[in-house]
Amino acid sequence: MRNLFFLLLLSMGLIAEMSEKPEQWYVVTDRVMGGSSNLEADFNDGTFKMTGNVVKKDGGFVRLGHRPDSINKDAKGIKFLARGNNETYEVHLTLKGVKMPPWSYMSKTFETTADWQEFTINFDEFEKNGYMMSSMKPKNIRELSIAGFGRDFDVDLEFKDVKIF
Repeated sequence: MRNLFFLLLLSMGLIAEMSEKPEQWYVVTDRVMGGSSNLEADFNDGTFKMTGNVVKKDGGFVRLGHRPDSINKDAKGIKFLARGNNETYEVHLTLKGVKMPPWSYMSKTFETTADWQEFTINFDEFEKNGYMMSSMKPKNIRELSIAGFGRDFDVDLEFKDVKIF
């Protein structure tokens, strides 16, 4: 019983870390590979705001990423609240280990509206993009990102209360 209580406290700490430490989130765009997409990210009153644009030519992505310290091995997925500009966005997971090409990841799309919506995405719903030697287990997650990807569009997205469950 003590171990169960400890695991519960540990997982609660991870939930707080992901949603309450904005300094641990960072912007990445296709400019790292010659693209021309733009992204600005702000954090106010517990909410992340992403604004910018995705330009498909020469890359076509923007993302706000976070590398969790650890994830409970029994975790089943991710939950968060989001609202946006009626566009499709993606949650990306990058796994530890060998990947071909090196930027391979797993993804799941979500559709935004102007109203806050809760999204619950199980890890088994993510699709592979590329080859990864590591299997999709919570302990193998290196990075979690919220992304705009793959087409020309304006990014205007807010999200909060990011939780691994």
